[in-house]
Order: sequence, then structure tokens, then C-alpha cells
Amino acid sequence: MLHIGTCLWDSNSKSQPFSRCYTEEWVEKLYRGFKRNLSHPFKFACFTDRPRAFSEPIFQKRLVTPVPSYGCFIEPFRLDVPMILVGLDTIIVGNIDHMANYCLTETELALPRDPYQPDRSINGVALIPAGHKAIFDDWRNENDMEWLRRFPNAWIDDLFPGEVLSIKFHDVRRKGLQGASIIYAHGRPKQNELTGHDWVRDHWR
Repeated sequence: MLHIGTCLWDSNSKSQPFSRCYTEEWVEKLYRGFKRNLSHPFKFACFTDRPRAFSEPIFQKRLVTPVPSYGCFIEPFRLDVPMILVGLDTIIVGNIDHMANYCLTETELALPRDPYQPDRSINGVALIPAGHKAIFDDWRNENDMEWLRRFPNAWIDDLFPGEVLSIKFHDVRRKGLQGASIIYAHGRPKQNELTGHDWVRDHWR
């Protein structure tokens, strides 16, 4: 079965100011975004540092890293299942069945191009077919983006042009959704700072 993966942990000394806003509510809004835009059955897995109370059917997996950091976004690879992995600063704004199909039928990890350095990857969204458990097995708490850049990947931008956009780089605040299916943030602004925009109110709820 397709899995959706994300992570939530309490802010700590390794957390940057821009990511100290996350709560269970962010996880639930992300779940509902996938539910509205995905017709495939899926299991939603939140990797977390402690038990959480969710109002949505969210499966919890404990993080194995004693002091969580951004590198923990490698931990969901240990499931070794077809998965779409995203951060909590992600908004699903359109149908993503075709991205789910990629995870279920293809073999190569797919990542977006770094908008500022297009010859390297960024991991705001990861399309992960089964068979990539070694990415977790060989990981030794390296930064998640730097670690993933060691592995071959396809480019989401080439597979699904214009469908995964950065809030900042693609100027979504001024230009709107531009036909995208997924909007991701990196740093600021995040969706809680953009509630004056109709597309945020419509899709982050």
C-alpha cells in the first residue's frame, strides 16, 4: 500500500526558528490535504519523538534518533514501502494520483531540483518506490538533503513539470498556484504566515 510520510518532534537545540511552529494540527492538515487530492488508498505515517493525540487516522512511528534533527527525514526510508515523503511545510493543492502511481510502479527515487542550484536535489517532496531501505540503513545522522544527494534520483521537475513548486522561488505569493499540485516551503514564509492568501485558506485546512 502507498504510504504518506512526515515527521514531527518537539523543538530542541537543533531546531531553527523557522521550524518551531509545528504541532499536531499541522500533521492533521497535511493528512487532509492528501485525503482530498489522492484517490489511491494510503496509510499516513508520522514519525515522531513521543506519542501524539491525533483526530485523524494517522499511524505513529517513533523516531530512533535520541535528539531529533532535520536529518530524521531519512528515518521513513526504513519502512521500505512505496511512499510520498514531505515536510509539514507542504500544501497539497491538486490531484496527485500520478505521483502515487510513480511510487507504486517505478523503481528510482525522485526528488525536485534545488530551485537555486538545479543540478542538485532538494527533498521538500520525495517520491519513493519500494526498495530504498539502504538509504536509512547506511545513514549515520547526516543532514537529510546532503545524504540524499549521494544517491541516484530522477527529477520530479522533469517527470511532472510545474507541478511541485517552491513558495519563495516560484513566487507563489504573487503568481498563484500556476497549475501546481504541491507547494513546499523551505525556511520562511510558511503557510501559517500566508493565511491572507485564498489558496492557503482553501488548501491548508
